[in-house]
This record gives sequence, C-alpha cells and structure tokens, in this order.
Amino acid sequence: MPRIDEPLYDRTVAIEQLAGDEALFAAIAGVFAAECRGYCASLEAALASGDLEDLRREAHTVKSMLASFACEGGRALAQQLESLAASGRLDGAREMTAELVSVMKRLAGALEKDAG
Repeated sequence: MPRIDEPLYDRTVAIEQLAGDEALFAAIAGVFAAECRGYCASLEAALASGDLEDLRREAHTVKSMLASFACEGGRALAQQLESLAASGRLDGAREMTAELVSVMKRLAGALEKDAG
C-alpha cells in the first residue's frame, strides 16, 4: 500500500506510457473507474470461493491495470497476492484482498477527478 507521503499513482508516468496521449489516458481512466466495482467483486468472489487459480488470475489482471496507471503501491500488493495464490496458500489473502480493493476504489475516485 502506498505510504501516506507518496501519491496514489503517477499521472505523468501513466500518460508517458501512452506516448503522451492525454485523451487516451482520460478514456482508459474512465473505463477503469466505471469497471472498478466489477474488478473488486471478482477479486472478492475468487477469495470467497477459495479457488486459488481464480484468485491468482484476478490479482494478475488487477496488477496489470494498476501498473498502467503507475500505481506502484497497488501493483506491488497485487503482485504479492498473485504470488501467494500461485504458491497454493491463502494465509493473509483476506487482508491483502481488502487492502487491494481499498487501493483500487481510491484510484478509481482519483482517476475520475483527474481525468475529467
């Protein structure tokens, strides 16, 4: 999770990753914000089912999305959750998932504000 003194995501880096296309950034940010609830629900459902492969896959998907917004704290957390699920263990997964969902919801709010 990002430290208190570090930004949730790096807008400049995110736009640079899109070859400087601010309109594309705004469009992708809008899609993430609109779909965030679904991504969070998928993570939570995978955890609740105990299906480690599904949890690993959902964490991987979220990791890639967070990386595209240069949300390093969230990306690192998703990587940890993905690795945990891939190892066949769930210890700590509930807390990691809750923290990851919180980061994603905060990012969606920030992107809605910043992309507009």
